[in-house]
Amino acid sequence: MKQLLNFVPIFSFFIVYKFYNIFLASTILMILTISVCILFKVVFNNIDKMDYINCICVLFFGSLTLLFHNSNYIKWKVTIIYLFLFLSFLINHLLIKKPLIQQLLGKQIRLTDSSWNILNIIWSIFFLICAIINLYVMFYFSESMWVLFKVFGLTFLTLFFIFINIIYIYYLTSRNK
Repeated sequence: MKQLLNFVPIFSFFIVYKFYNIFLASTILMILTISVCILFKVVFNNIDKMDYINCICVLFFGSLTLLFHNSNYIKWKVTIIYLFLFLSFLINHLLIKKPLIQQLLGKQIRLTDSSWNILNIIWSIFFLICAIINLYVMFYFSESMWVLFKVFGLTFLTLFFIFINIIYIYYLTSRNK
């Protein structure tokens, strides 16, 4: 339920963009992102770090978009978030013994240390690739194509990547039995 609520702001952004423009869509994105965070705090008594970071980025880049009437700022938000995730996973891998992916999933899944390290590196690379692809689409395609890519392309890419990871983890866990 909680994860589905995270999709409300972005799909609302898409719908408003299709009928109006990126500036009204950015305003709606900002309002709904704040609303979802407040709802998380009230209903679940918790706002995840990633939701909090996303909210700050949406407010910052959304405000810049509206203030300077330039849609490039909201487009940069996606790249910044993915670069942040890339660096978080990479720095965690290099400096901390327990990989970030293991910290997130280690209670539900049992894997060897080397498997966790591989998964952590793979996720780090995935986030870097998403940041680069977003930049490419941002600079070489129209605004409407970027919106489609952001809402559906990155969502599909992430879900597909998660599916591949599930298969990989299943393979690893069945091999270790």
